[in-house]
Order: sequence, then C-alpha cells, then structure tokens
Amino acid sequence: MAPSPADSVDSGQLLDQLEFLELRFDSHAHLAGSDLTDPGTSDWWATAGMTVSSDEDDPADQWYFSENATLSAKPDTQGYVDVNILEASGLTIDLQHVDGIFDALDARSSDYAKFIPLFGNRDEYGFLGLDDRLQSTTHAFGTHVVIVDRVRLAPAWRGLGGIGRLLTARVLRWICSDPRLIAVQPFPIDLDRSLLRDASVFEPALDKVRRTWASLGFVPAFGGIWVADPGRSAYSNAVEALERKFGLR
Repeated sequence: MAPSPADSVDSGQLLDQLEFLELRFDSHAHLAGSDLTDPGTSDWWATAGMTVSSDEDDPADQWYFSENATLSAKPDTQGYVDVNILEASGLTIDLQHVDGIFDALDARSSDYAKFIPLFGNRDEYGFLGLDDRLQSTTHAFGTHVVIVDRVRLAPAWRGLGGIGRLLTARVLRWICSDPRLIAVQPFPIDLDRSLLRDASVFEPALDKVRRTWASLGFVPAFGGIWVADPGRSAYSNAVEALERKFGLR
C-alpha cells in the first residue's frame, strides 16, 4: 500500500535519483498534406522519469509519493510505478521540406502562430530561410528549427541548481542533434490564470522564466520570442557547465 504523501521531500533524495532518470520520446509527422499535416513538420513530446518498484520498504525509496515530487506517478498491476518529473512538447520544422510555414504554425494554435516572424523567404536551393534579422547572425548551419512549446518540471525538483535546464537540454539534443535554431516564448505556465493580469505578480514570474532560458544561452529576438543559436558557444557552454555540475561529463 502506498504511504501517505509527505509534506516535502529532501533535495538529497531527489538528486540521488538523477542517475536513474531516463528520457522518453514520442513524435509524429505526415507523409503528405498541409497545415497541421504539413510533411515538413513533426510534433514531438518528451518526458523525464523512471519506473520504480512500489514494494520498497525504505522511505528513502518512496520519494515519489512526496507532495510535488512528480508530475505523475502511475502504478501498474505488476508492482511498479511509472514516474514522470518533466514534460516537454514542441515542433520541429524541416526547412527543406516544409510547404507552408504560416499555415503550419497558425493551424496549430495562436501560441505557435507567434513564431511565424522567425521565418523569411526561400533561398535559391528551395530551403526556407530565417527572418533577415536572424539569417545573417545565426552561426549554426542545420536544416531544422526546433520550437519549444511547453516545459513543466515537478515543483520539488525546482531550485536544485539546474535539473530542469539539464533535462531540457538533453531533450533538445535528442529531438534534433544539429538544429539551425531553437526558439521558445518564455511564459510562466504554472501561474494561476487569475493572476495573469496582475502585473505585480505576472512580471516577476515572467522575468524568472526568462532568466532561466537566458542561463541556457537563449537571447531575446523579437515579439517575445527567445532563441538559441547552437552554433554559438553560449549555448554549448551552458549545457556543458550543467553536465559538469551534475557529474555527467
């Protein structure tokens, strides 16, 4: 029987689980179509978590029952619990094969439509280019743009020195190993909707999220969009620093 949720979980218990975390991915893309089914786009989802035994007697091994320690903890019929601590989702755009970037983004949501200004005209080889403000300053030469739509980390894992940033960077590495650009619109998604119009609460929350992305090498572009250029050292250095900090290099 599962123990009652604790008020909190010790940060050391969480850090001890780092070596057991695994990344899980799902994605889909269409062979032909337009708008939502544009063959040059691929929607993706990722989680970070682990499968643990629900029969452990040591309280230290039952950290996942603690309040805010997970985003989900689903027991199965075999005595195991599938635990997730991070969830991420987004879109990968193939600059060579995307047919209509405007419709592909606009058809998904108003949030995705905000990324339309990142893109420009096609070049002589048929590749979709970036907006002029980015085209000449982006150092990476990849043929894909990765848009990060949502990232959520279980509250107990926040403030541990960059676990969320480390996991996000690892997710992005596997989503696309050599992107031209990575883009995100920082937003405090966990803030209660009733507080979104309260500037005294919303602005500090937004600034905190922006600082988090900035620490990964993201910089403001335009229209509230922030971008990371994998061809620049700021991004790779930030990721390497996190990996060294947690003993992964």
